[in-house]
Amino acid sequence: FQGCFFVCFVFVFIFFLSYSQEAADTVACRQNHGSCSFIACSGSLVDIGTCRGGKLKCCKW
Repeated sequence: FQGCFFVCFVFVFIFFLSYSQEAADTVACRQNHGSCSFIACSGSLVDIGTCRGGKLKCCKW
């Protein structure tokens, strides 16, 4: 039982640690009036950064 508790605790800790890192660039994108996109910024949209820990593009009009 203690081993399972420890494994669950470590998993939750790592999840929240990685979530906080991903949230930082997403928050910065939104503060700069950008939006997160799965595809490259095109047309009148300008690439101003990343979202979700670099997994998505942050685009701005």
